[in-house]
This record gives sequence, structure tokens and C-alpha cells, in this order.
Amino acid sequence: MRYLLASLCLLCALPAFAAAAPDLTPVKKWLVKQEDLHSVQADFTQTRSLRALRSPIATPGHMWFSAPDLLHWELGEPAKTIVLRKGDTYFVIQPAKKRAERYKADSIAKKGGAMGFAMMNFPIAKDFADYNRQFETLAVSVADNRCHLEILPRDAQARKMLEAIKIDFDTTTGHLLSFELATRDGSSMRSDFTNVRLNQKIDRHVFDYDLTGYEIVDGKN
Repeated sequence: MRYLLASLCLLCALPAFAAAAPDLTPVKKWLVKQEDLHSVQADFTQTRSLRALRSPIATPGHMWFSAPDLLHWELGEPAKTIVLRKGDTYFVIQPAKKRAERYKADSIAKKGGAMGFAMMNFPIAKDFADYNRQFETLAVSVADNRCHLEILPRDAQARKMLEAIKIDFDTTTGHLLSFELATRDGSSMRSDFTNVRLNQKIDRHVFDYDLTGYEIVDGKN
């Protein structure tokens, strides 16, 4: 009887030990703010941490976004890798090799690797329903005006190599503060954004790139 009573007490206590579901209120408010986002210009520092390296590698970069589907993302000074999106097409450009890979927007996130998620749709989701459809929320925390969000894509192929996607954003303005991909092998790639300018006019030529003389191939999705 003592064992039975102990078991019943334990069963009654289990709900108290169950992890509480994350409070998604900050995420909902953030996604609402994205509706007023027409353009973003920012500098960033990308830091890559690999198990094989003693010290992380930090590289400067710049990005421009104009709603709904124009993106210019470049890494390095001078740029070693450039990502351009115009409409439903992405180009991953390597100036030193005179080579460009072409991808369709609806397949780019399913690449699963770091580059695939570096080219995720921006903003991350069009509304909260779309966010829930695409992502599983692992954790949400808020300190002052900074919200830390950890998520995983629901797509099995996309999440295969990932431990978490970590996003920090300003709860007042809604702009990204950092974006990190943590992989299951212990590596990570993090971008910290500075000099963020919201809803300022961007010259449309920023989203053009002369590929004359480049080898253009269709990337493997």
C-alpha cells in the first residue's frame, strides 16, 4: 500500500515538473512589426566557430533588403561571397572564381547547410500562422529590449544537421540584433548586426550584379 500511495503521489506531481510552453507573445509582436518593414540596411560581423579550429573566424559583411523579395548579402571586404535575390531566384556569386549558382526561392531553405539558412526568406515569416507552420519554438526569453528566440524548422531535411537557430531581436524596433546557426557537430555561424537602418530608400541598382563572363550553373537543391 505504501508503494501504491508513493506512486500515486508521484503521478500527481508530474504535471508540476513538465516544462512550461514558451511564452510566444514577444514573437507575435515581433512578427506584427515586420508588416511595417519595407527595407533594411545593415552591417554585420559573421563569426564561424568550428571544432577543428582553436579560434573563431570573424568576417565583416553588409546586407540590403527591400520588400517583398529583393536581397543583397555580401561577406568579406572585398566581397568573397555575394547572395542576390530578385523575385523567386537567388544567385550565390563568387567573384574570385567568376562563378554563380542559381537557386529557386522555394527550395533554398531545404539545403539544410549554413548557406541555405543564410539565404532564408527575410522576414522569417509573413505572420504568426506562417511562423508556426514553418518552425518549432524551443525557447523564448526577454531581457530589457532584447528577445532571444531559439527555433528549429519543422521540415525534417532542413533540421537534420541543426541543433538550433538562435535569433535575437529588438522588441522596440523589431530589427534583428543577431542570427546564429548551431549545428549538431558543435559548430556555429553567428551574425551580429550593427548600423541598422530601417525603411530608408535603397537604390535599386544595389540589387543588380553584372554576371558577364561568369559561369552560371543551377545549384543542387
